[in-house]
Amino acid sequence: MYLVTGASGFIGGHVCEALARAGGKVKALVRRSSDVSALKGAGIELVYGDLGDRESLKRACEGVDVVIHTAAAVGSFGEWDHFYETGVLGTERLIEAASASGARRFIHVSSIAVYGLKGSTAPQDEETPFDLNPAPWNHYVREKVMSEQVLWRAHEEGKIWATSIRPSVVIGARDRNAMPRLLDLLALPVTALPGSPSYRFPVVCIEDCVDAILRAADSDAAVGRAYNVSGERPITLAEFFGLIARHARLAEPRLYLPTGPMVAAVGLLERAWKLLKRPGEPVATRIAIVVSGYDYQIDCGRARRELGWQARGDYEASILASIRQPNAVRPGLDTGAPSHTSAGAP
Repeated sequence: MYLVTGASGFIGGHVCEALARAGGKVKALVRRSSDVSALKGAGIELVYGDLGDRESLKRACEGVDVVIHTAAAVGSFGEWDHFYETGVLGTERLIEAASASGARRFIHVSSIAVYGLKGSTAPQDEETPFDLNPAPWNHYVREKVMSEQVLWRAHEEGKIWATSIRPSVVIGARDRNAMPRLLDLLALPVTALPGSPSYRFPVVCIEDCVDAILRAADSDAAVGRAYNVSGERPITLAEFFGLIARHARLAEPRLYLPTGPMVAAVGLLERAWKLLKRPGEPVATRIAIVVSGYDYQIDCGRARRELGWQARGDYEASILASIRQPNAVRPGLDTGAPSHTSAGAP
């Protein structure tokens, strides 16, 4: 029996569906306010609870063999208390509930952000040190590092058998977070991107991310291991945003500015947003700037060697699937089939 947290979300929902298709028995941890329409009719047991409610986590873990923890603080803007409560303390509570219920295997969906969103002149593999001193505003990196520290401490203490999956930016159908904001960004009268058009953008298709998670959950070799998960073929910033612009029928961005000054400018935007008490997130955030504003090389060799995993997803098809979803529809949207240009992974 599998328990999937964050099951009504992007990655968690796809994990639930893939497990159900493979004949697995799946519990999906969801809040009562969550949209669970995509989970119904697939033989998935809905369990209502919250990472802040220890009793609900205890009930959710009953009879479970493997916990797949995809839930985390969503977005790149907000106060540290939210990231800490959800991402760090929530992970700690879930591990305690899993251990107490005898659910030994624990697959934690983390992020390449643990290495720091600063780019690198060398490929980043799983031995790359954590960024223990992120910028004060970079709550996302801090959350991911601290939640993994909780995970590995519990593993060393024998409470669980841990595995960490560290995906890059995940794209595909039902992405309700990144793609709608990218479309809003490209719809501005003038769109400036950070860094250089030749920078490699770290991205992975949802199908490849889910495949790595499921392989790790079934592999004894994955116990005590972490795995980077990113696309097989590097895609540049210009290619990535060019594909989005083409299929959304928006202007392709041509203006690139230095990353450092853009971080400072967007910091002022974030501050004004909070002072004015505007809802949601601003169209650009500092975390989004550093994700795209440096050159990234992600080494996924360990996942290929130990899990037999290989990224096969098509970037263009995943971008189109994400754009076509109802919550991302924009005027003039291209709803045709992808043209399978060189931007698709081989």
